[in-house]
Amino acid sequence: MARFAVVCAAGIGDALILHIASHFLKRAGHDVATFTNHLQGFGKWLPDCEFRRQILPDQAETALKGFDAVIVQHDNTPKARAILALRPKMPVYTFYTNYRLSKHGPLLPEYDFPFDENRPMVENVKGALKRLFSIDAGWGENGLKPLPHLVFRKHLKRIAIHPTSTLEEKNWPREKFLRTARWLKENGYDPVFIAAPSERELWDAPLFPQLEDLASFIYESGGFLGNDSGPGHIASYFGLPYLIIGKQERQMRMWRPGWHPGEVAVPPSWLPNLKGLRLRDEKWKHFITTRQIIKSLKKSVLRN
Repeated sequence: MARFAVVCAAGIGDALILHIASHFLKRAGHDVATFTNHLQGFGKWLPDCEFRRQILPDQAETALKGFDAVIVQHDNTPKARAILALRPKMPVYTFYTNYRLSKHGPLLPEYDFPFDENRPMVENVKGALKRLFSIDAGWGENGLKPLPHLVFRKHLKRIAIHPTSTLEEKNWPREKFLRTARWLKENGYDPVFIAAPSERELWDAPLFPQLEDLASFIYESGGFLGNDSGPGHIASYFGLPYLIIGKQERQMRMWRPGWHPGEVAVPPSWLPNLKGLRLRDEKWKHFITTRQIIKSLKKSVLRN
């Protein structure tokens, strides 16, 4: 059996998805360490796992010394390029999220897996495990285990709302989230904003010191609404009914939560994105209305 390093991209969602590989390699008998700045925060939700902090580009060779092989999510960062440069000193299995021959060069079929950008990330990681390691990852379990005292969807009327993300350009407007929350409350639901500790005062959100606390809150909520961000992937993994607000349909084909089915709201497909008129990139938020989101919530979240 080999000692594997699994190196995730920066986001919470990326780490949760790539941990499918860590989980199944470990089940196959390998020794696995996952490099992430997030999964440590899940505490007892991810028992018996080895985590290390993310690798700096100029420290890649030192950080990976002692490993027999590496899996890296190639996100076109200096870190990913530095790890790939360790070939041929060690085997580097590369999961390309947007492979381009002109940018990345020829593939090595026994080590490289280019993701299908029309399929969710979860499905792509499962496909990579199947082709590169002959591992059947089933529905994509990543090792998250609910704590025994928790009750799934205990608070059916509670709708967890995550109105932020790592990039402001991905966020639906604050006033629209507030209007949606007001409608939910007026109609007998309990909307609760969830946010990072640094943002909680702005949203009057409860404090979640660790991701373990956030996961427990989402697990016992009745449904989820949010931007394209990590908590949406947590909701999908648990099987909560969810609605994700995304910037564009083409992008969300791969980046949407991919464990259990839910709904995604995107701007209309006719919205142009031409040179000098990039409405889809710059004005997409105006083309997803509060009325549209409430209608989608009724259909996909509130009826379950």
